Amino acid sequence: MPLPHLQLPESLNYIGVFLTLECNLNCSYCINDPQQAGRRNSLFPIAAKTVRKELSPEQWIEGLGRIPFSADLPITLQGGEPMLYGGGRGLGTLLAGLPHYFDLLTNFALRPEVFARNLNGQQAKLQRNAPYPSIRVSYHAEEMDRVWHGQGFAELVQRCAALGEHGFRVSPDKAESDVGIYMVEHPANVVTPEMERLVEGRVPFEGKEFLGVHEGRLYGHYLYPYSTDLVARGIYPRTLKCECRTTELLVDPLGFVWGCHFFLYESWVQGGPLKEFEALEAMQFRFRERGEGLFSGRSMAPVGHLLDPAFAMSDLEIFRPCTHYGRCVGCDTKIKNDRFQSFYDKQIPHTSVMIRNIEMPAQLRAGIDDIDRVAHFFRNDDGNGKHG
Repeated sequence: MPLPHLQLPESLNYIGVFLTLECNLNCSYCINDPQQAGRRNSLFPIAAKTVRKELSPEQWIEGLGRIPFSADLPITLQGGEPMLYGGGRGLGTLLAGLPHYFDLLTNFALRPEVFARNLNGQQAKLQRNAPYPSIRVSYHAEEMDRVWHGQGFAELVQRCAALGEHGFRVSPDKAESDVGIYMVEHPANVVTPEMERLVEGRVPFEGKEFLGVHEGRLYGHYLYPYSTDLVARGIYPRTLKCECRTTELLVDPLGFVWGCHFFLYESWVQGGPLKEFEALEAMQFRFRERGEGLFSGRSMAPVGHLLDPAFAMSDLEIFRPCTHYGRCVGCDTKIKNDRFQSFYDKQIPHTSVMIRNIEMPAQLRAGIDDIDRVAHFFRNDDGNGKHG
């Protein structure tokens, strides 16, 4: 029996599907590492293939098939490295089973001809009219130079440009190109004249804001004070309590739906919900009935499962207690524009999570310069909650 369709709220900004957390690179800075401490391989080792760590393409098709088609809200496939999903061939099977448009966040692990062949003629699912490329390729200088013998950027540009031979639009104008290269503006990353020469007139190339702490300095712009650096910069000895809910649909490799990126990543740092998945699969994925028992005693639990017939988008609209404020992943609390251009056009900041009732100690409040702007996010001193 088909699973019921999900009723997406008009305000939904992003659907993020982590096909796999396996990766071909071991970057010193990786967004999957909640502490960004250069531990990629040790945190997410490529284990034996006998270990079940991902949904099958058929399960993804069943789960993602619940999402109504939308021309302007793609399903974003990411990781890890999504080109590696299913031994490199799973991506084409998944795309063939669904009518949706998809965005792909990748480091271009496969050669262009292999990637195109594995898509099994589904290139059109990665092509849509948008102001930015659907295939967004991340450049990681140190690791790509290691893998491609000192020619990391040149090889990456060549791979992206070669997609023009396989049915994709390639243009230096990002609004006209299906593929573009992006580099995190980490202090250690530098755009050289040689890089500019290699990419000029061929493929879009842009920087992305670095989020996090580097050498004691916080980078990025955030809506909630101390949300990412409270502990990392030694501002306070422990995390704080708050209430939080997501504004996005975030699904991990086993189909669990999470309330924020930090919980998703940290769960997999701790080994992943492998045993819970095995038990839930035997229960026909009835997370709403059995999930609380399966994750009993764990401070970080998912909010649902994509294959649970009872899962609904309303499950994401519940503010849940959290004790980890101050260790948030930057992409959750950074100020950004949404797909409706609300920040650029109306100066309404969007974040991936909404946080309220933060139990902010008085000594921390005293150090906030724009306290009037953010005070409504804090719990009242008398203990009564106040919605953000």
